[in-house]
Amino acid sequence: MKSQHHRRLPWLAAFAIAGLALTAAWGASASARIISVQGGEINVSISFNTQMPLGDTTDQTLMNTQKRGRTFVYRMAREECALLKAIIAETCRLTSLNVSSQLRNQHSKQPVSLYVNGSARYLITLKKF
Repeated sequence: MKSQHHRRLPWLAAFAIAGLALTAAWGASASARIISVQGGEINVSISFNTQMPLGDTTDQTLMNTQKRGRTFVYRMAREECALLKAIIAETCRLTSLNVSSQLRNQHSKQPVSLYVNGSARYLITLKKF
């Protein structure tokens, strides 16, 4: 039984990565990577990225846009366990979450945008297929 589980793991990993990459929304992107396998538990790392155009760079606009960007990443991270459980995971637990933002194109002819990036790590156990 155990050897069958290990033979299925590369297929499951590829399936998980393909499925998780489809979570992109609102001009955002997401990517996934299975980090390690230990005792039936797998660490999955997900990245979320979005670009948010800014009308101006006032403090109030930057603060509101950063808040919307963080909210987007937090929602994506919250919903990821449900997606993992629907596809490959028997159990899922968020173990870490990071969010950062960067202001870009301040001095070019392109509109100023705020890039918001997030990464989350989950500990899952695989469903038995």
